[in-house]
Amino acid sequence: MNVRQKQVMDSLLRVRAFVDAYPASGRLTYAAAREMLDDAVQKLRAYAGAQITGRELSRAELRRQADQIAALYDHHMRPIVTIARSQIEPESDVGLPAALRLPKAPLGPTKVLAACDGMIEAARQFEAVFVANGLPADFLAQFASARNELERLASGRAMQVSTHVAARAGLQVQLRRGRRAVERLDAIVRAAFRGNEVALTTWRAAKRVHQAPGGAGSQATGDARGSADAPAPTPNTAGTPGVAVVSAALRAA
Repeated sequence: MNVRQKQVMDSLLRVRAFVDAYPASGRLTYAAAREMLDDAVQKLRAYAGAQITGRELSRAELRRQADQIAALYDHHMRPIVTIARSQIEPESDVGLPAALRLPKAPLGPTKVLAACDGMIEAARQFEAVFVANGLPADFLAQFASARNELERLASGRAMQVSTHVAARAGLQVQLRRGRRAVERLDAIVRAAFRGNEVALTTWRAAKRVHQAPGGAGSQATGDARGSADAPAPTPNTAGTPGVAVVSAALRAA
């Protein structure tokens, strides 16, 4: 949740406290509006948790992607390029194939995956040369496995980003539902406590959405205006490129 969303959430919780402290009497009832408010608050908490989890897991996946890209670059791609420059390029009339050159920064996962695919295919036709110059017999299989791990990590981060984005959208929907429930409760409270200034003042303080400290006063809904220090409801007794470089590239990707 951002600051504004937290302010709205706080106002919804104050409204719930008011409804508990000041039950409507007679033929008036909070039931339907209260049910809507409770449901919105419950879903807001769930979405806020999903948003935090999605954000933290996304950051963790980002770090793992950076580590995997660095490993691909240093342990698989660089040895192939080094051998190709010393053993293949001198024998070629047209120079080293582009697929056997190191990709340039920034190294986002999409770019690195494409470079890996091209390098694996290009190296396959010179496999014997690479093995003869020090690479293990299964170097291409190891390379492909490391490449697939990066793809898996990239897909995992995409899922976490989607979770975060979906939670953010869900927050907006439920915040609007919560405020609509407050509007419905407002009509009931005004009617139930007509003439009871203590209850109505407490209600206006409860439903007010405060501005962050240091702002230009408090922004309110309905007819509520005033200090952000209004009292809470009370019963009314009267009523490698290094990993850092790769991480920056991933965030920009």
